Amino acid sequence: MGQLVVFGAGEAITVTADLEQDSHTPNLDILIIGGQPIREPVAQYGPFVMNTADELRQAFEDYRAGKLGVIPAGQIEAPARA
Repeated sequence: MGQLVVFGAGEAITVTADLEQDSHTPNLDILIIGGQPIREPVAQYGPFVMNTADELRQAFEDYRAGKLGVIPAGQIEAPARA
């Protein structure tokens, strides 16, 4: 869970998973984002992705202090399941 991969140049990506997943993670979700390299360091922990460990600490402090804002529950729509 919570893995990050940076691919180099190539033509295709093939993703597979076991036919049977354990009960704690029955679904496989994949997010693929493409773009030009930004040539900056990546520091990731939990839901936060920053450039440095100091920025991660600041993000957690801001989160704990309620500085990151909220989305009112009435405005969140659950994604449709196929």
